[in-house]
Amino acid sequence: MSPQIASLITGTLTTGAILSLISVGFVIMYRATKVVSFAQGAFSLLGGFTFMALAQDHVSLWLNLVITLAVTLVAGAVTYLVVFVRLIGAEPFITAIATIGLATLIEACAIIAWGSGPIILPNVISGHVYHVTGSLTVSVTQIFIVAAAIVIFAVVITALHRTRLGLRVQAVADKPRLAAYVGINVISITTLAWAVSSATAAIGGVAFLLTTQPSPDSVYSLGLVVFPAILLGGLDSIGGALVGGILLALIQNLVTTYANGTWQDVASYGLLLLVLLIRPQGLFGSAEVSRV
Repeated sequence: MSPQIASLITGTLTTGAILSLISVGFVIMYRATKVVSFAQGAFSLLGGFTFMALAQDHVSLWLNLVITLAVTLVAGAVTYLVVFVRLIGAEPFITAIATIGLATLIEACAIIAWGSGPIILPNVISGHVYHVTGSLTVSVTQIFIVAAAIVIFAVVITALHRTRLGLRVQAVADKPRLAAYVGINVISITTLAWAVSSATAAIGGVAFLLTTQPSPDSVYSLGLVVFPAILLGGLDSIGGALVGGILLALIQNLVTTYANGTWQDVASYGLLLLVLLIRPQGLFGSAEVSRV
């Protein structure tokens, strides 16, 4: 196996896991509220900065992750209860536009609090690299990121399809008035969706920081970078978020490996336009999405 192929495989899996973690938050939000949230990148940034601050204070990795998750879960829930609960009944487009304002506010506050320089983490994970075969090697960081994505997707899919909570989420998304009439607390379900969506975005942001030393703008922009993956997989499909993230990562790494990295966005959004023309609901999305 050539070094290029080996790098392509590991890069695709790692980047795909990061993109999928952020994408699944979009899907959770859409399935529960029928709203496309543009604040995912901001919550990725909040999670990344929180993780960085705790790591600099020498908090252990697992405790750091727990605290970061707790902070972003609470931030997502409070954001909905303080701001977006007032938009109940508004058109989804209006709510989506409001999330842009929210994202800008979170980014500005985070940069004021922690600065606009590169986000540099101390060594929080072993730098050991395992030799698999030929030129194929995998680091502990890459294993951690992929494993985190697998665990989170397994939990989300199980919760949505195997529990009563998942049924309530689907009921609130499809017929919120009817759901409320039969005793489902719509506000509680929507608050949970905001909280979980924010937390998955935060984990994606942390995973991104573990692979590079980005600027805050780079982390924030992840919320827009993943849109081709979301629409490619299907806006209402959890599995589609995973497949879309991996496919987008594959395209980006192919372009970087065999062409020029500056063409990544061109290739990504070119594929997005092609999919929208051929199959507007994405590979795994329901046909209803194409009418939104």
